[in-house]
Amino acid sequence: MPRRRASSLLVLLALSQPLAACTGQPAPGPAPDAGSAAAPSAGGGAQDRLGVLLAAEQRRAALEVSPADQQSRDVEVRRAAARALARIGGDAARPGLSRALADEDDEVIAWAAYGLGSSCKGHEGETVSSLVARALARDAGQGAPRDAGQGAPRDAGQGAPRDAAPLAAVASAVAAPPSAGGGAAASGAAAGPPRLDAVGAIARAVGRCGAEASEPTLVAWLDGPRERAVHAAYALGDLAAIKLKLREETLVALLNLASGSAASPPVPEALYPIGRLEHVPPTVIPRIRDVAAARLAEAGDARIFAVRALGRAGEAAVGELARVLTTRGAFTAGERAEAARALKRLGAPGQRALAAAVAALVPSADPIALTGLVSEDLGALLTAIEALGAAGAARKPLRELAALPPPPSAPAAILRRVSWLRCGAARLLAGENFRDPLLLGCDVTAPGAPGGEPGAGAPVRGSIGARAVVEVIGRGAITGARLAAFRAYAEAGELRAREAAIELIASHDEIAGAPALLAGALAAEEPGLVAAAAEVIARQPQRASEAPAQGKRKRRARREAKDAPAAVTSPAIEAALLSLLDRPAARGDPELIGAVIDAAGALSLRAAEARLEELCRSSYPTTRARAGTALGVLRGRKVACDAGPPGDAGRPAVAPPVGDVPAEASALVRGPAVLAFDTDAGELTMTLDPELAPVAVTRFVDLARSGYYDGKIVHRVVPGFVTQFGAPFGDGAGGPPGRPALRCETSPVPFEPLRVGVALAGRDTGSSQLFVMHARAPHLDGQYAAVGVAAGPWAALVDGDVIRSVKVRD
Repeated sequence: MPRRRASSLLVLLALSQPLAACTGQPAPGPAPDAGSAAAPSAGGGAQDRLGVLLAAEQRRAALEVSPADQQSRDVEVRRAAARALARIGGDAARPGLSRALADEDDEVIAWAAYGLGSSCKGHEGETVSSLVARALARDAGQGAPRDAGQGAPRDAGQGAPRDAAPLAAVASAVAAPPSAGGGAAASGAAAGPPRLDAVGAIARAVGRCGAEASEPTLVAWLDGPRERAVHAAYALGDLAAIKLKLREETLVALLNLASGSAASPPVPEALYPIGRLEHVPPTVIPRIRDVAAARLAEAGDARIFAVRALGRAGEAAVGELARVLTTRGAFTAGERAEAARALKRLGAPGQRALAAAVAALVPSADPIALTGLVSEDLGALLTAIEALGAAGAARKPLRELAALPPPPSAPAAILRRVSWLRCGAARLLAGENFRDPLLLGCDVTAPGAPGGEPGAGAPVRGSIGARAVVEVIGRGAITGARLAAFRAYAEAGELRAREAAIELIASHDEIAGAPALLAGALAAEEPGLVAAAAEVIARQPQRASEAPAQGKRKRRARREAKDAPAAVTSPAIEAALLSLLDRPAARGDPELIGAVIDAAGALSLRAAEARLEELCRSSYPTTRARAGTALGVLRGRKVACDAGPPGDAGRPAVAPPVGDVPAEASALVRGPAVLAFDTDAGELTMTLDPELAPVAVTRFVDLARSGYYDGKIVHRVVPGFVTQFGAPFGDGAGGPPGRPALRCETSPVPFEPLRVGVALAGRDTGSSQLFVMHARAPHLDGQYAAVGVAAGPWAALVDGDVIRSVKVRD
């Protein structure tokens, strides 16, 4: 889950992409030690070994997980070893993961499959062959019994068994798996740590490897027991995200499964892969519409997949989607928000339906009625407004919303929601007019509100209104009076509006004085603002040049001239980037230092080469990868930053650098902890369980006890998807000072409604930010660390709501 929030008025991420997750290389996370809740009741030797494996996992030291660990008679040691290797990942972990795949314990198999699926780049065909053959051996009784706690695995020293039969034929022969968590959708995340499921982990790994055999294998699994069919459907969704298409016969098989038959009930999860595709063959569109519309009659966590699928079903689906969006009670708030996003995909008919829906959903201006805005239903209206491309036929209801009077003496929570409605409507009505009175006065949370326009040249002070104005400024050429207004937001004022203004530099070449603005942002205290400027430079390095802005024809002529002078990077920008590369606090923030490295590379900053060589040896994989790319630009050849010392006999010759064991590992939380949040939406709770993510949970509980979250704002709410909080400056960037980034503790578990996860900006970048799910999101499974389960109306929060205090109940 990306940590930094984009600059639009209401962020609605494309839910089809698991951005900034822990994969690419497999995700990290610690195994329990002897003091944790998950420690086995074993002798001191096994407990000591669990502590060593936890340290190896946190340090990312695959070579410290020994074959002896994988052959231990203690199943907890074998599980900890497999988990460590799965989270470390890469070529150094592959041999051990292959050994673990042959284990007799389902949990060890699940970790092995998960790790192999995350590390299969360059080994796709071989990995899928091993995974499918292991599934066949396991279910056909060729592997050891499932109760594996009494002995070492039979083939611990060997890779997974191979089978020469075609994979699709092997897949179709696999017998029914045991009942598994993460199969058919349940009504929210269950309490306690979710159970790992070997069958599901194998299926998802087959999909995420994206081998040639993946699709026919998974299609064959659709024609099996329900649990396996659900796992195969989710895996086909993973494959669709990689390949960007599925075969027409695959879509037909999915639709057959979703529609059910006289002999078997419908499986709505089969619609999930269809919602992952941008385009589907015209021949299946009528069937998608019919099957998805039929599934709307059946409530459950999987019904949201039917709503998403209707967004791929053409204009004829508009009526059903409009019904979902406007029907309170019969559909959840998340389903209604998803319907608005689906309508946005359907062109002019979808826009007309959205306009009619906004008119139907406008709240009463009665002050008592407006107190009901603190509810999950508000998200559907906000999403519908965001989905509108222009005011159009919705102009009248939008004017009503833009002028919605705030109730007298209303609390901040009500004023904030009124402001989101007013500013969302005003932003559409304004077009390119950044001086529109409705726009300038839309934020009634700002000092001097309600409705007062700022003084001449002064920026809007409220965050909601300021971001709306910046968005409108960006709709036209930023010159003259528009440039003056832009600079007021880019140079000072509300942080998130300033970040949004800086981001506009990348798409507006006409902005005069861009280097000075970027240099000022690079020198800021807030890491999100620094990263925003660095990202602009990485994407558009010419914006760091002090050469005056020129028209397109003049720039083309100068490029073609033999004597055209080279662009000169601003000395202030060079100095700022070099200073950031040296700064320990920046180096400890992989998100921030990664953006700075990218900027230095884009500018071919020779003075940064020695610093980049140091960062090439970082224990953080995202930092190493970006340093390697930047060095490659400087040197004109590919640079690999993962090379390590040669291994012992039988070990891989390449291993990435290892890091330190985090301080939290020495005092792990021993059992579940309940966090009670006093918020603008009332009391909300979450239970954090250390079994699968002991270091991360310890970090979050420690922060809560220290008062870190008291007064923090909720900086990101995407209706029907997530609520996110915990950024120190309320902009989605950074973490608490003195706390290094967390290693990812991902697991092959489902992200269901109310599951709590760790927000990331790349692998091993977690810190203090958590997110709470609103709906089932299979594309997050295994990509983020699942640390607990929430309770209460978390979806009723909006961007800007305040967490007044947090108490920990052990």
